[in-house]
Amino acid sequence: GRGLDQAREHLSSVELMLRQWLQARGFGPLGLLLWSVSLCAWLLIVGGDRLHVVLPLLCGGPSNATIPQGVFALDFAIQTVGWPALAGGSVLMVVAMMAPALAGPFLHLWYRSLSRHRWRAILLFIAGYLSIWTVVCVFLILTAYLLHGSTGSELGAGLVVAATGLAWQVSPARARCLARCHLRPRLSIFGVAAFTDPLLFGLTLACWCVATCWALMLLPLCLADAHLPLMAAGALLVAIERTKQSRPGRSGLVFR
Repeated sequence: GRGLDQAREHLSSVELMLRQWLQARGFGPLGLLLWSVSLCAWLLIVGGDRLHVVLPLLCGGPSNATIPQGVFALDFAIQTVGWPALAGGSVLMVVAMMAPALAGPFLHLWYRSLSRHRWRAILLFIAGYLSIWTVVCVFLILTAYLLHGSTGSELGAGLVVAATGLAWQVSPARARCLARCHLRPRLSIFGVAAFTDPLLFGLTLACWCVATCWALMLLPLCLADAHLPLMAAGALLVAIERTKQSRPGRSGLVFR
């Protein structure tokens, strides 16, 4: 009777609160889709894509390694592995670690674009976002090579990056970069700007993501033998940070 109806209402309210709680933390339909994409990238990495197979050799620089030596080693890796494998491995790394954090930008593109332009806007955004990260990954690999050479060991390079990254993690400058990752631009729906705005959004967001997450990407490259667990920990931290509500006064702002 009445008690059963009250119990059903209570269960419905609990279910609604649970759904809202999960969606706010990136586990709505889009969030689950992006986690699935991330999982597919992880499976390809664990299955042995060519870049991650040679990563310990590629990032392990000799003692007193110099920039020309690093460039030569990188060129040798390109000749051995090939540009497609190097770029593909970098993209896989970025997708595995960053895909769950992109639910907010995708929703912004979806709802701020004309219905017939939504997928085009998302593809332009992805192109801009991945292009920045692919170039940055090349420089991170070179940096890991030089750190190995200057410290003489994986552990030494990892400790340098961990200490520097920890200092950066708690700095006000990084907090400002992270806040910029939560901002959403105005998107034009007509003219040339309808093409350039999503692309610029992807390029700009990738730059702020690089400024925020460079240490989380560099540490697995320095500790190549443990790069998969470190990548997983970094991906979890990124997802938690991006699904948390930004500070008061920051959420929902727009920029040009």
